[in-house]
Amino acid sequence: MKALIIIKEQDYSWIREVLPHVHPLLVPICNKPFAEFLIDFSILAGCEAIRFASDGPLSDVEHYCDDGSRWGIAVSYSSIQSADELQQVIKKNQRYCSDGKIIVISGFIFIHYNKQKDYKKLFAALPEGEILNCNCGSLSLSGAPLDGQKAIVSDVALSLTGLNSIDVYYRLSMEVLGYASSPYVLPGYSNEAYCSIGSNVVITKGAEIIKPVIIGNNVQILAGSVIGPDAVIGNNVIVDRDSTVSASIVMDNTYIGEHLAVTNRIATENILIEPECGASMAMEDPHLLTGIKKIGSAETIVQSLVHGLMALILISLQLIPFLLLLPILTMQGKWKWYKNTSYTTVSGKTLKLTTATLERNGLISTLAGALSLDRLPLLFRVLSGQLAIIGGGAVVANSNTVADLSSAPSSNRACVFSYAEAEDWPLTGGDSAIVERYYAVHGNPFQDIIMTVKALFNRILEKNTP
Repeated sequence: MKALIIIKEQDYSWIREVLPHVHPLLVPICNKPFAEFLIDFSILAGCEAIRFASDGPLSDVEHYCDDGSRWGIAVSYSSIQSADELQQVIKKNQRYCSDGKIIVISGFIFIHYNKQKDYKKLFAALPEGEILNCNCGSLSLSGAPLDGQKAIVSDVALSLTGLNSIDVYYRLSMEVLGYASSPYVLPGYSNEAYCSIGSNVVITKGAEIIKPVIIGNNVQILAGSVIGPDAVIGNNVIVDRDSTVSASIVMDNTYIGEHLAVTNRIATENILIEPECGASMAMEDPHLLTGIKKIGSAETIVQSLVHGLMALILISLQLIPFLLLLPILTMQGKWKWYKNTSYTTVSGKTLKLTTATLERNGLISTLAGALSLDRLPLLFRVLSGQLAIIGGGAVVANSNTVADLSSAPSSNRACVFSYAEAEDWPLTGGDSAIVERYYAVHGNPFQDIIMTVKALFNRILEKNTP
């Protein structure tokens, strides 16, 4: 048995207007892309292959789903015309559809199923024709029963919801969230009802979680914040101090600023959406609501180029003083080399670094510290793209720093100078983490130039260079 999923742009045009940054088939429902629900259902129904057929672009879906190997099912893709009727679509995919029975999912519809039920025998016995329909599409079968028996439509423990508005999407998400024992496979770890939490989640002491909630991966929830009830927090999200998220959906890559109350809303980057009427409002103040840059974006690439240029300038200025003063400082015992392994990002990848410590208690060592010569060896790693010139600070990788890794800002990068140094905050403690988290979210190439200059200036005034 195979599944043919037919979805046309006219079916989901509304979602392009409110959530333009994500393909409709990848729009998350409780942090799980919509396409995965269709894949799960197809597998439960006994399908061995799935084909997505659309008159719109499927490149994002293909990039995410690939060949389906992660689910143990073959996934393929097909282009159709917007005017094609169901039989025309089947004819265009004749080679795929000719081998056995086909489950046809047509339209932008959510299928309510139960992961505990076995649908294989049921769908094998159902006759050809329409099984269920709603205002946005239908579920049907093509081909004769596989086992010679016939089931009746009333035996199907399924129902459909047509996704035709942002309000329906919101209410469906709240419905899925509200199951004590979910009939769907949802992402995250759950050892209690009404609560699911992903990986690399930091909930600061003083924050409150009120069920039901689902929290994605790489999430920071700071002190004084209240999450829930009825809160869906996506991936790569920061909820800053004393903020509230209840009866709301926070989409991926969103920063919720301090003292912001998000209730009965959908927050996506710097946009707040009122689901019932579909009205949206852009927040101009990035301290309240904004998007979190994704690694690999055009701005991030420009930022890396700017970091490399700054490193090259500093190397040209520091190299001669470094070569002149290093032998003297080494003989005096004030310069020491150390090797360590640091996490490059919170993804857990590591990088072996050779760092220096410099003791400031004399004219020469004070001058070397003021010139930040101890950071010169790391600048060459910036040129190779392994380090940022300024960022959230490196986390040393050892058995004692696993917790430090999980509490680091989600867009953290190992760096030469830290944002906390630039703002003259202590390099340890919760306040420095807040400074680093803020600039990790709001940083840009121009801002990083200013912050690097500030860090260099502040190190001139240091009494001892760590």
